Amino acid sequence: MAIDGKTLRRSFDNFLDRRAAHILSAFASDTELVLAHLDCDDKSNEIPAVQALLGTLGLTSALVTVDAMHCQKKRSSKLPQAALT
Repeated sequence: MAIDGKTLRRSFDNFLDRRAAHILSAFASDTELVLAHLDCDDKSNEIPAVQALLGTLGLTSALVTVDAMHCQKKRSSKLPQAALT
């Protein structure tokens, strides 16, 4: 499974002081299926959103690829221990 975030073009609004929308997608590469989308919070970044997305998918025995941004030393306590190995 691959997880990647994208900023939606032209989704910002300077007049209403709205930042551009940032969406995370979880993609099952073996079946070519989008498993989930998650809108990132305006006040946060992609790292906690990916950890929350992984926690809701309930994966077991899955290989997950993410960007280098997610190579953090501190792991989320929200994920089950099986998902961290």
